[in-house]
Amino acid sequence: MELKFSSPVNRHYFALRCVPGDSLRQKVCLEECLVEPADYLREVKDGFGNNKLTGCCGLPHDVFRYRIRGLAQVENGTGDRAPLHPIYRYPSKYTAFEPEVAAFGREVLEECAKRGLSGAVERAVCAMNMLYERFDYVPGTTHIWTTAAQALALGKGVCQDYAHIMTAVLRYMGIPARYVNGLMIGEGYTHAWVEVYGENGWYGLDPTNNLHIDDYYIKLAHGRDYGDCPVDKGIFWGNAAQKQEIYVNVEEVGYDPDSSISGTAGR
Repeated sequence: MELKFSSPVNRHYFALRCVPGDSLRQKVCLEECLVEPADYLREVKDGFGNNKLTGCCGLPHDVFRYRIRGLAQVENGTGDRAPLHPIYRYPSKYTAFEPEVAAFGREVLEECAKRGLSGAVERAVCAMNMLYERFDYVPGTTHIWTTAAQALALGKGVCQDYAHIMTAVLRYMGIPARYVNGLMIGEGYTHAWVEVYGENGWYGLDPTNNLHIDDYYIKLAHGRDYGDCPVDKGIFWGNAAQKQEIYVNVEEVGYDPDSSISGTAGR
């Protein structure tokens, strides 16, 4: 990622969730982690358990960039068996139970009842299928502050909107769900999907593509909604316009039985 400023800024404080973490589903071998300029860089865990890099650049600068490169071993179908925190049962800033969300949630509940679906994951898949059929992927129609209800009213949006709508609807249905930021092979940019809590822990679903999460997905962070886990966030002093350019390259590599790594993510 490269952030360019129209004039120099200073006292630039930043928080980055750009380093994938280890879990039962993925193991990461970090080969490069470059953040510049930075007076210091600190690795911490945020309140949701995500990897976070925090730091500051006090001196004037007109470009800020970071580059993350490494290998990831991802196991298809393996969920995260972490305990359920009740926070993922309730609405949040972008996933409130507004009338549009409630109406769609009732439709999904009726369809699940007709089909005799009772498990959390199978009902979540039903919700994903219905959302995929009625919602259109149209870049440029929403922004990062668009709520689930606003996107539903528009009937179109991007992956963030799909993930917010599905997360909101699942919680309305009484199914714990959380928003996920990550990478997908062939995308060229970051992606968003949903994790639903079932009998065996957290299970990933991608409503944008109507897919179950497989080994083509690398997770960066999760939270109640986008506001909890942006890839990069910061504040600075200065009167400057900014332009952000993001480069993502995710490629599949061959499996080496003598190695613990079988995938690669570059950013």
